Formats: sequence, structure tokens, C-alpha cells
Amino acid sequence: MSIEAEYFNPEMTINSGQTFLWQKKRDAWYGIHTDHVLKLSFDAQQLDQGKGRIKYESFPEDRGWEKRLFRMDDDIDKILNTISFDPLIRNSVMRFRGLRVMRQDPVQCMISFLCASNINIQRIRRILFNICKRFGKKMIVNGDQFFTFPRPRDLHKANIAELVSCGTGYRAKSIKMLAAKMHDKEIVPDELIRMSYEEAKRSLLDIYGIGDKTADCILLFSLEKLEAFPIDTWIARILSNKYKILIGENKKGNSSQKYHLSHQQYRFLSDHMRTHFGIYAGYAQQYLYYYSRHLAGRKW
Repeated sequence: MSIEAEYFNPEMTINSGQTFLWQKKRDAWYGIHTDHVLKLSFDAQQLDQGKGRIKYESFPEDRGWEKRLFRMDDDIDKILNTISFDPLIRNSVMRFRGLRVMRQDPVQCMISFLCASNINIQRIRRILFNICKRFGKKMIVNGDQFFTFPRPRDLHKANIAELVSCGTGYRAKSIKMLAAKMHDKEIVPDELIRMSYEEAKRSLLDIYGIGDKTADCILLFSLEKLEAFPIDTWIARILSNKYKILIGENKKGNSSQKYHLSHQQYRFLSDHMRTHFGIYAGYAQQYLYYYSRHLAGRKW
């Protein structure tokens, strides 16, 4: 299955802070998605003809994975037109053409964002690749070695020391407890998908180790809640510097200011931005996040 590269940029999308288990080998990108290794590359013959086609493969074969993962069933024109009333979003949409919100596996997404608290993207990737290597299944694809994402029962059976050895630090306890709840069916992703945004978020916040930002990332990237608006330091900065919403002590416009939001502050900002952008606030957030890091010259 192919799509015109002009309308979708997979490299930008997989390198935008939504997902962490992708790596480039030679002329292709390989990603870990549950028990599959995904591959995307550009068809050289098509490129020579100026058609810019993307080639999608998976091991073992999973037909249509790209449609699900990259939300190709979204009405992207409608979504971008809806949120582009905002001048900064309109500029970002034009500047970063092809960026999409992804639809990830809930189990992998939950574990990934538990690991993502208070550390940079490079470290998140190292931790998750270590977890896959320690607890996942080895696969050989195109002569390269990969490890799939472990199942909840595999992480539930692991002891804290084993998880810590992957670089998780204090997050090991949260990971083990979440894996146990998923393994015991106390947390069922399909039930969370059927809930409203507010109901699903309350359920996530009841889980040890999950705070507001982590919950909103999980809701947006794996539980079909496109209105979720995750707020980390990058988003807080742009809300302060571009939208002039003063937060905490950053009244001097310090672009490197780090923000530690209380639950009340987070709730106020999240409600405000979801009201501002509406049901596709999550798409707006992703463009603002990408814009903010790009402006600061940060690599992915």
C-alpha cells in the first residue's frame, strides 16, 4: 500500500516524540510495534520517476498496518482546516507538512510513556530498546536483529532489579504494577476507548505512576481521544511565550524555563486549550510540540 509522500511525511511523524522504537538502518526505517517489526522506505524506482512513493512492509506480515498506525482513516483535510483558524497552527501546518498523529498499541504506548517521565527522548529510546532486548522476542529481518515489545505478562513476571537494569530507575515499580493490572484485566484498553475523555482520564490517573501529562499522551496516541492536549515543558513554554498565558514564575519570558505544573494549573491549561481548539486539540498540540522543539534546534 502506498500514499503520495507530498501528503504524508512518515519520517517526520515517527520522529516527533509520539513513539520511540524506530531506528534507521541504511535506506529504511524499522519500528517495533507489539510483536511485529515494521519497515518503511521509499521506492527508488518511483523516486526516479518523481512520484515519491512510500513502501510499507511488516514482519510477520500485517496488512494495512500503515493505515491504522498513521491514522490514514482520519479526514486530515477537515482536521487541519478546523484547527488552522489559529495563526500559529496554520503556519506550523504549512511549515511541517505531512506530520500526523499516530494510533499506537495501548499496551506499548502506556509502558512507553511511563518510561518517558522527566527524561529526554534519547534516554527514553535507550530504556525501551533495553526492555525489548531483555523481555521481548528476537527476530531477524533483512539480516538485522530486532526484539519485539514484551507482553504485559512478561513485564509482570520480571522483578524490580531486572527492570532497573534496563535503565528505568524509579519507574520500574510503576511499570511492573501497570503490567500486572493489564495482565489481570483490571485495565482493558477497549473499555477505555469506549469511555469519554474525562472518564478515561480519571481511570488512568488512578494508576500508580500516571500523572496528567502521561495520561493525556496515552489518551491521544492510543485511546482515540483526539481532544487530549498533553502539556510538557515544551508546550508550557509555547503557551507562555506565544499565547501569553503566564505560568508559574516565568514572567520574564525565559525561553529555557522549565515548568512544574500543579494538577490545578495543568487542568486549567488543558481545559483552556481544548476549548480553544476543540475536538482535534491533540492534532494542534502535536504541531505546537514539533514547532517548539524545531524552534529550539532540538534533534529527535
